Amino acid sequence: MATILIVDDEDPVRELVALLLQDDGYQTLQAIHGAQALELTANDPPDLVIADVMMPVLNGADLCRRLKAEPDTRAIPVILMSSAGRRSADSTGSDAFLAKPFDLAELEALVRRWLPA
Repeated sequence: MATILIVDDEDPVRELVALLLQDDGYQTLQAIHGAQALELTANDPPDLVIADVMMPVLNGADLCRRLKAEPDTRAIPVILMSSAGRRSADSTGSDAFLAKPFDLAELEALVRRWLPA
């Protein structure tokens, strides 16, 4: 079973995404900011990361850059999401971008693109 790390400082968004992906058969982990996500990936790297761009402590763009800079985590697909638009994710090395508010079907399609059944 694939594991997806969901990183967002907004509890309702993070929990909605987790429930959706759990219903689709994925295991989920949750983090409230990028620093916590880095701690989780150091112990047991997930198969995919979905991260909001705008968060306190360590934002999603910097989280993505750090993951892509490390040999042990650079192959993990990262989907960034933001209400600030695609430019907020430019030059991060992310694998995909999802505009907030997002369509749940679009999120599921992106996940299936990187984690086919």
